[in-house]
Amino acid sequence: MTHDHGQGRSPDRWAQLRFAVVGPLLAAPPAPGTLKAALTALAGQPWRHPSTAEPARFAFSTIERWLYQAKRERADPVGVLRRKVRKDHGRRRAISDLLTRVLRAQYDEHPSWSAQLHADNLAVRVEEDARLGGRPSYSTVRRVLHAHGLVRRRR
Repeated sequence: MTHDHGQGRSPDRWAQLRFAVVGPLLAAPPAPGTLKAALTALAGQPWRHPSTAEPARFAFSTIERWLYQAKRERADPVGVLRRKVRKDHGRRRAISDLLTRVLRAQYDEHPSWSAQLHADNLAVRVEEDARLGGRPSYSTVRRVLHAHGLVRRRR
């Protein structure tokens, strides 16, 4: 469920919030020796979460990181504060394609098995065949089953 209390896309709202936090320090830099106190004050202040509108607080080190990111970027200090999309977004990291095929074949043979039973049997197969890679966790097996629409069927 997505909460959209603000205007625009979520990464843009996050960038705007982050810039609102550090912007005053960029516009009027604190006097030498007072940056730590300014960052501490900002860390102690509640901010409006851009997605939920709930009060949110950010750690000193987080605000400090945002400040230096924005300071280093001359062309677009707001843009540099956007949330980055992970390079592996949309890809499974914990289970190989081969192991996914094995899981799907196992499901085709035993659609009434629970996710736990599939995970346990997959673990045995991984131990028997090193080519399958590492043993996936129960939650990973559950997510893969769900992603492929492989739900438990009653007998």
